[in-house]
Amino acid sequence: MLVCCFFIEMVFAQGVSEQAPSVAAPTPLLVYAGAGLKKPMEEIKATYEKNHAVDIQYVYAGSGQLISQIQLSGKGDVFIIGSEEVYKVAQDKGFANKPSLVAHHTPCIAVSSDNPKHITGLEDLAKSGVTVILGDPKANAIGLSAQEIIKKNDLQGIVANTVSQATTVNEIVTQLAMGQADAAIVTKDSIIGNPKIKAVRIPEEQNVDQLIPVGTLTMSKYPSEAQAFMDFICSEEGKAIFEKYGFDAVR
Repeated sequence: MLVCCFFIEMVFAQGVSEQAPSVAAPTPLLVYAGAGLKKPMEEIKATYEKNHAVDIQYVYAGSGQLISQIQLSGKGDVFIIGSEEVYKVAQDKGFANKPSLVAHHTPCIAVSSDNPKHITGLEDLAKSGVTVILGDPKANAIGLSAQEIIKKNDLQGIVANTVSQATTVNEIVTQLAMGQADAAIVTKDSIIGNPKIKAVRIPEEQNVDQLIPVGTLTMSKYPSEAQAFMDFICSEEGKAIFEKYGFDAVR
């Protein structure tokens, strides 16, 4: 009788073991991303996690804040930002590896949909009586690019007309939509689908185009998984997601 019970217990234990195999926890990946890249990055996360055993966590902020967070925390796996110049700062500090380029982050002028000041170009932003919102050049990539555009075109009047400097491109768009200024310099992707705002193109010869780099971080605990996620972002599928949200892919 004891032998029989022992045999039944062994069979039951074996059956439970076969029916409930241990499942490895997904690899956590910490990704630092520019605030203006949130829409495509969220879709990339959802798409990638369906087919890979990873748990992607994002930190969104302006570029300056992201650099500080990476440096202070000493943690992270992937870095994607809207400016090669800002990414190079991370490389020079020794915590970002060589990047690949994903998409264009092209600046434009944003105005309210009715455009009561009839703004048609950069020169109009320097006129008396026009108010402008720019990004903070120490906090975000579009703020830095706006200053380069002003310098390139010798339009210091835009600086004199600036009533606000926001820490992210999303904040610039929100302030403009609330009627806090007549115009702003943003990236064209940031205002797609916003019924309150329309874009005024900056001619190529006047513009300072931005490119979006992505790379792995030198302190990553999961370099293989980080590289695989970076590769997906740079793949045709990843670039197609960026294009869906108004970014022109780098080919």
